[in-house]
Amino acid sequence: MSEKAGPTSIELWKRFETALQEYANAEDWDKVVKVNALMVLALKKAGKPATKSQLVARKALATTHANILQNLHQKKDKLQQDIHQFKGQQDGLAAYQLTRLSGEINDI
Repeated sequence: MSEKAGPTSIELWKRFETALQEYANAEDWDKVVKVNALMVLALKKAGKPATKSQLVARKALATTHANILQNLHQKKDKLQQDIHQFKGQQDGLAAYQLTRLSGEINDI
């Protein structure tokens, strides 16, 4: 599939898709952001797909992009839950330490 349709080849869309997936799997979010920005620029520059294969390649890229975003939102939600749980444990730990310290003071 080395079709050229206008200024952007379908290989470019596949490279974006592969890069997004690779960096997302590695959880290298800085690189995901960079690839995403480059992808948006390329999509704007390319305009509407001129052929069916261009459309298919872009739909595959859109699906991968949506899956990565969904995964990222799930990870964000999990992190927020973990932070909330951690903060709750901190309150309990502080109370325990205070009780323990007051017990040590009374033992003296």
